[in-house]
Amino acid sequence: MSVFAVIPVKTLPKSKTRLSIILNSRERRTLTLTMLEDVVKAVKSSKVYQTVVISADPTVQRIADRLEVMRIPERKQGLNPAVKQATEWCIQNGADSALVLPADIPLIRAGDINQIVKLGSERAIVVLSPSQNGGTNALLQEPPNLISPHFGPRSFMKHLAEASQKRVPARVYQSQRVALDIDSKRDLENFLKIEEQTASRQYLEQIEIDLRLKSLGTS
Repeated sequence: MSVFAVIPVKTLPKSKTRLSIILNSRERRTLTLTMLEDVVKAVKSSKVYQTVVISADPTVQRIADRLEVMRIPERKQGLNPAVKQATEWCIQNGADSALVLPADIPLIRAGDINQIVKLGSERAIVVLSPSQNGGTNALLQEPPNLISPHFGPRSFMKHLAEASQKRVPARVYQSQRVALDIDSKRDLENFLKIEEQTASRQYLEQIEIDLRLKSLGTS
């Protein structure tokens, strides 16, 4: 089974704006790119056949080249149109299934990805992994276009609802690592509580994020 991973990335000026209370624009850009590297590293160490990064940002595209993964220039603005565009590319290039992952889940591991792929090894199935706030931090489809992407608020339930409506079997992969996306001060605090060495953690330690969090107080 040829599994293609799709990683959509916003343009860097629009990325992680909720972290502006603690990170300046350059730091947010660097963190975004570092988290992307963590996710790509996990995917490339997994059973995934092809990794695709889709973005309208030239810097993100250059990073994709450096990481030696396929890059697709985003044609239309918006996360779900970008996912659709990349999924269509995957289908045209022989994907049996497509796994959509956000670029801000730096704790994900190859083992998580392999478990999701294993759960989706049957024909006509959807596998979902929820985020902490009701979103979707992994969406595997076999074949890639069984349901539409609904990324955004409450997307986990929206994906499940469409799968149910279309009578497509859906499985859920629960993981603390996959559930933690980095969007807020509290996310950073939770991320630092988990003792895993990632490029993202190394960068945050380098800029002494723990001292900044302490100065702002607990959430």
